[in-house]
Amino acid sequence: MKNFAPIIKTSRIQVVDILRGFALLGVLLANVPFDRTATPQNELNEVLEFLYDMFINRKFITLFSMLFGFGFYIQFTRAQQKRINFQSYFLKRMGLLFLIGTAHCFLLWNGDIIMSYAIGGVFLLWVRNWSLKQLTWLTVVCSVFLTGVLFIGNAVLGWQQYTYAFDRVLRHPIADSYFEYLAINLRIAPWVNFVQDMPVTLVFTFGNMLVGLILGKLNFFRNPKALQRTYRIIIRLGLALGLPCSYLFYLVNTGNLELNISLFWLPFIVIGGMMLQTLAYMALFVKLNTIPLFKNMTSWLTYVGRTALSNYIFQSAFYVFVIFHAFHSNGLYGTLSQAQTYMIAVLFFVMQSLISYLWLRKNKQGPIEYLWKRLSYQ
Repeated sequence: MKNFAPIIKTSRIQVVDILRGFALLGVLLANVPFDRTATPQNELNEVLEFLYDMFINRKFITLFSMLFGFGFYIQFTRAQQKRINFQSYFLKRMGLLFLIGTAHCFLLWNGDIIMSYAIGGVFLLWVRNWSLKQLTWLTVVCSVFLTGVLFIGNAVLGWQQYTYAFDRVLRHPIADSYFEYLAINLRIAPWVNFVQDMPVTLVFTFGNMLVGLILGKLNFFRNPKALQRTYRIIIRLGLALGLPCSYLFYLVNTGNLELNISLFWLPFIVIGGMMLQTLAYMALFVKLNTIPLFKNMTSWLTYVGRTALSNYIFQSAFYVFVIFHAFHSNGLYGTLSQAQTYMIAVLFFVMQSLISYLWLRKNKQGPIEYLWKRLSYQ
């Protein structure tokens, strides 16, 4: 049987790698932990919270998930062209990805999304030949309807009942040793509390991956100059509907709007609008990337995007080794303001970009990508 080979540099779609790097920056800013209880509330923090919910929260992990779905489409179409048994290869690939995610979740960061991608990838395999109409309907059902129902059940109907005390969550970032950190991590991890935490994550993530599959079938990234009108429509629609929905999301998160059964419709509207906002980000980025100056300014994101899996896990190591207290008593958690935390995160991302550039000068893939693909090809 023929084997896959890693996608060589000349056959990659550069704007997708740039977008993936951009998404990783957003994921870092969304996930980097800081102690809200130790940060006095002031005007700057209020502005940052507003900007966070309006432009970052849930948008970049959604973008990252969409790009995973697009990556699946690229692999699938390459397999068709080479007449390769894609199913057995991809199932093995997703099994290995699940193991990587398991190690990442329980040893480093329990906010892992990799295991969800592995599960979603298996279902993508099942629907890969569906029509665009069928995939669109399934996307709406998963990302909007089921996610909305689960969100209402958790937030309003009390479905999300935990058996551990909340003080374990508070203790987690300031645990005195790595062993204590691990013990707490194993207790509060979403995959351990599967019924409470994972259904909403799995259906929403899978729905976003379906969007990436649809974009692949539409050749969304292949010929940007021919799709300028499409990009303009998506940008206008996504921002016109997405920003008001993100504002509603901000009001709910800050307690200025109490979600109750009379507002059962709200999560469906908010989720749909925020997905459109993410699509607007994507379309705006691709459209701007046709401008040479913008492309040159953002091309450095390519290196992070090409080593996305390694850098995603590297970010989690940053949380544990630098921000949290598990390996030393001088962790930054509880000592930095929100603004300072973001500044440290951006500096770390710059370092990631430099390391990724230097690594790719001598290697074709990131270290974890290399190990994953090498095992997948055997």
